[in-house]
Amino acid sequence: MSKEPIFTLREILIWSVILGSVVGYQLWRHADLPPLTIDLATIERHA
Repeated sequence: MSKEPIFTLREILIWSVILGSVVGYQLWRHADLPPLTIDLATIERHA
Protein backbone atom coordinates (compact mmCIF):
# COMPACT_ATOMS: atom_id res chain seq x y z
CA MET A 1 0.00 0.00 0.00
CA SER A 2 1.62 3.24 -1.12
CA LYS A 3 1.32 6.22 1.18
CA GLU A 4 0.19 9.43 -0.47
CA PRO A 5 1.98 12.65 0.48
CA ILE A 6 0.01 15.03 2.69
CA PHE A 7 0.30 17.80 0.12
CA THR A 8 0.95 17.47 -3.57
CA LEU A 9 3.38 19.82 -5.28
CA ARG A 10 0.44 21.57 -6.92
CA GLU A 11 -1.27 22.23 -3.56
CA ILE A 12 1.98 23.58 -2.10
CA LEU A 13 2.33 25.96 -5.05
CA ILE A 14 -1.28 27.15 -4.73
CA TRP A 15 -0.97 27.79 -0.98
CA SER A 16 2.37 29.53 -1.47
CA VAL A 17 0.79 31.91 -3.99
CA ILE A 18 -2.20 32.59 -1.72
CA LEU A 19 -0.14 33.18 1.41
CA GLY A 20 2.46 35.17 -0.52
CA SER A 21 -0.18 37.48 -1.95
CA VAL A 22 -1.75 38.03 1.49
CA VAL A 23 1.61 38.80 3.10
CA GLY A 24 2.61 41.01 0.17
CA TYR A 25 -0.66 42.93 0.42
CA GLN A 26 -0.18 43.47 4.16
CA LEU A 27 3.39 44.70 3.62
CA TRP A 28 2.23 47.01 0.81
CA ARG A 29 -0.67 48.44 2.87
CA HIS A 30 1.57 49.06 5.90
CA ALA A 31 4.67 50.21 4.05
CA ASP A 32 4.55 53.71 5.53
CA LEU A 33 3.04 52.68 8.88
CA PRO A 34 4.42 50.86 11.94
CA PRO A 35 4.48 47.05 11.79
CA LEU A 36 1.13 45.25 11.94
CA THR A 37 1.86 43.87 15.42
CA ILE A 38 2.04 47.41 16.81
CA ASP A 39 -1.25 48.26 15.08
CA LEU A 40 -2.90 45.22 16.69
CA ALA A 41 -1.58 46.16 20.14
CA THR A 42 -2.91 49.69 19.69
CA ILE A 43 -6.33 48.41 18.61
CA GLU A 44 -6.53 46.08 21.63
CA ARG A 45 -5.61 48.94 23.98
CA HIS A 46 -8.46 51.11 22.61
CA ALA A 47 -11.02 48.31 22.77
